[in-house]
Amino acid sequence: MIAVLRALLLLLMMMPALSQADVMPLPATAQSLLPGPYMDVWEDAEGNARIEDVRDLPDSAWQPVARRDASFGYGGKAYWLRLTLYNPEDRAMDWILLVANPLLDQLEAYGLQADRVFQAGDQYPFDNRWIEHRQLALPLTLAAGEQRQLILRMQTDGSANLSASLMTRERFHHDEQRALLLQGLFFGALAAMFIYNLSIFLITRDRNYLWYSLFVASYSLYQFIQLGFALQWLWPNALAWHQLSFPLSSAVATLFGIVFTYGFLELRQGPPFARWATGLLVACTLLVILLALAGPYSVALIGSFVLVIACAVLACLFTLLRWRDGYQPAKLFALGWFVLITASLFSILSGTGVLPYSQYTLHAQQVGGLIEMVVFSIALAARIRQIQREHQQAHDRLYTNEHQLRLEQARTLDLQKQINSGLEIRVKERTAALEYALSELSTANNKLSESNRRDGLTGLYNRQAFNDAFSRAFAQAERSQRPLAVLMMDLDYFKQVNDQYGHAAGDASLQHAAGRLQQRLRESDILARYGGEEFVAVLCDTDLAGAHDLARHLCADLVDAPCPFEDQRIELSLSIGISAGTPGPELTAERLLRQADQALYRAKHAGRNRVDCYEATALDDA
Repeated sequence: MIAVLRALLLLLMMMPALSQADVMPLPATAQSLLPGPYMDVWEDAEGNARIEDVRDLPDSAWQPVARRDASFGYGGKAYWLRLTLYNPEDRAMDWILLVANPLLDQLEAYGLQADRVFQAGDQYPFDNRWIEHRQLALPLTLAAGEQRQLILRMQTDGSANLSASLMTRERFHHDEQRALLLQGLFFGALAAMFIYNLSIFLITRDRNYLWYSLFVASYSLYQFIQLGFALQWLWPNALAWHQLSFPLSSAVATLFGIVFTYGFLELRQGPPFARWATGLLVACTLLVILLALAGPYSVALIGSFVLVIACAVLACLFTLLRWRDGYQPAKLFALGWFVLITASLFSILSGTGVLPYSQYTLHAQQVGGLIEMVVFSIALAARIRQIQREHQQAHDRLYTNEHQLRLEQARTLDLQKQINSGLEIRVKERTAALEYALSELSTANNKLSESNRRDGLTGLYNRQAFNDAFSRAFAQAERSQRPLAVLMMDLDYFKQVNDQYGHAAGDASLQHAAGRLQQRLRESDILARYGGEEFVAVLCDTDLAGAHDLARHLCADLVDAPCPFEDQRIELSLSIGISAGTPGPELTAERLLRQADQALYRAKHAGRNRVDCYEATALDDA
């Protein structure tokens, strides 16, 4: 009887322990473990509970998490989670509890160390973290056979996703190296997209490339903030700014995406409602930006999510309408939007707790955004190709009309031989009118052909025309075995001119520099705008000494003659690289240009406003 009573008493003592979540063993494994199913949660609606109060809670107050990611959506409430860990190994083990939610405002951990409380999150200074990492990494050491209870307090105005995983320290460092490699490739690809499209804008002055470049830049900043790199590297102590930067960067990226979509799809020529819908979206975006700067964080965050969804839906609608109207680039544009919408939907649903918050959902928007940007770049190239095709079709129509007019002239001349003398005057008048029309068409055709060979801003040869002229000059020099010199010229600090005086002043500076250079060159020389603020000149029958002497005069002339612009005088200078020689098997046209370009690079690197020749050292300063 006494033995039975003892057994019942032992069972009653064990009942509270049996009602708790299972103990999570930590074997020495190379795989990461998910602690969510082993966690209990207690919701602190008021957010005022202390650790002593939480430890005194009855087991009935705790509820099992029952999710692999411990996700509770939005709301700003405080959540307490407890987790019991056990080390079954016969040696001490070092583990890392990694919380893969860099935007978590506050996370407190009790039980990691006996005398310290872990406090981190994006509303604590970055130096508070025990491990310098963009995510929240909690170090944990368990002795052999030790069992320990951890209690975590999580509170955030954003998505309350713990998304925790446990791994050995060795596994943590291994995964971190791979993650940094992938993140470096991702942001490197975004940087390449930005530079590529911005360069095309500087060459073509097509504003669609400017808006797309700004969209890529703002989207990159948005991802840099979302992944935790911004708090680690850019503003580790600017907590208020970091809080508002996430919805702000999302809204700014959305704004540039709207402007880019409007220009790329040419919605000005689309249905009327597309114009006012775009204006409404821009107004809503500006409102979200204002909320991010001055309003409640949660309202700005939800507003940015709603704005992204609305823009995505309307962009798909506009894309399909333009596709139906026969606008060919809309096909690729539709593909890019579909990928981005799908990825963004995964990200938003994981934040609300509908989908599990994991590394896959965290990086889905990265992968989708990268694919979307590549597709958009291809779509921009397709758009340029379509414009070229339309230009060629217009040229073909002009040629057909000219041919038809010539046939009409021939038929008129045949008719002139058959009619009587009384109609001869009228026939001559008609013939004269036709000849005049042909002359006008021929003149227009010549002007069109010449305009295609000239740079629209400076009036100099463009790059294609330069290549043709340079090939002819090089072939002639090779036949006559006469020297040929190439001057690669670049305006110094041209970006500062644009930044200080504006792009109109930059255009005026390019025109001024082109005029000064053209005055100094002979009629037999070739001068062209090679790209941006870069010019190239080919000097026939000129050796290295003569080219160097001319280059020094060009530099001095530009310094002595500033560019007049709106009652201002803009100081300009020039760096020049020279390559000269007699064409032959050892000196090709491509090599001559490359040598001049290398000399220009040395001149720029040596301080600018210099002349450098393709030799071991430059001759002297300009």
